[in-house]
Amino acid sequence: MINRAFLVFLLLSIPSVAQTQSAAFDGVEKWKGALAASDMTLLKSSYSTDPPAKALDKDKKPTADIASETDFWQKVISSGPSGLEVSIVGEQDQQALHVVSLQVSMKIKTPSGPRTRYVTEQQAWQRQGDNWRIVVASHSDLFKMRPARKPNPNLYNKDADARTEIKEALTAAAKEHQRVILVFGGNWCYDCHVLDQEFHQDDVVAILEKNFRSYMWISATTGRRTTIWRQNIKRPSTRVCPCWLFSAPTARYFTRSRMANGSRRGRSIPTM
Repeated sequence: MINRAFLVFLLLSIPSVAQTQSAAFDGVEKWKGALAASDMTLLKSSYSTDPPAKALDKDKKPTADIASETDFWQKVISSGPSGLEVSIVGEQDQQALHVVSLQVSMKIKTPSGPRTRYVTEQQAWQRQGDNWRIVVASHSDLFKMRPARKPNPNLYNKDADARTEIKEALTAAAKEHQRVILVFGGNWCYDCHVLDQEFHQDDVVAILEKNFRSYMWISATTGRRTTIWRQNIKRPSTRVCPCWLFSAPTARYFTRSRMANGSRRGRSIPTM
């Protein structure tokens, strides 16, 4: 999806030029190739010099030049990423420009081993002679979790008997001396969908399969699940969503809420 603020800036700041017949758009493929090859010289050649390319800051305000954009990717390249993937999640023509929204994923080295990280990138490309050049670009921070592009509308089953399902899961886990994760939230909760996607990433799946028997999505806003939420999570500090509950051999739940921005909140809560 193309960011609306990004489009508004293009409409107000980039002058219209006459449309000309041009070859198929190949800008993203060349940009991706330069990034994958860790070739900053080639990457920088993707950005326009006439007119000078500009970057948008976090407030979607234009900077004096494109330096903040190229410096960001220089830092990413210097970290030695692997498994680079670039996907176009939205594109359209605007003001004789080809505007794209990209999702970039890669594995980077961490003290715990390789971990997947994500960046959302917005670019406006202009045809200049035989080449496409970026005239405006902006990027997100480096995220630990992938943005939820296609939320699952049935992630939380409104007809589920949460109390029964939790009891069955805990009973089975106890026999196998394993843990269960409960995730309280709702289908309206964006971060819950981000977490759902994260649970399906290869490096996270390996951790879940090794340490937990199962994980369950419990609605915090409907019927009997509301009662479970209120009885076991009583303080305002736990109103964040999603809220995680981990079962443990001590027969206690341990909460730990991790949002898409990486923030955490947690405390221990007795079992039901």
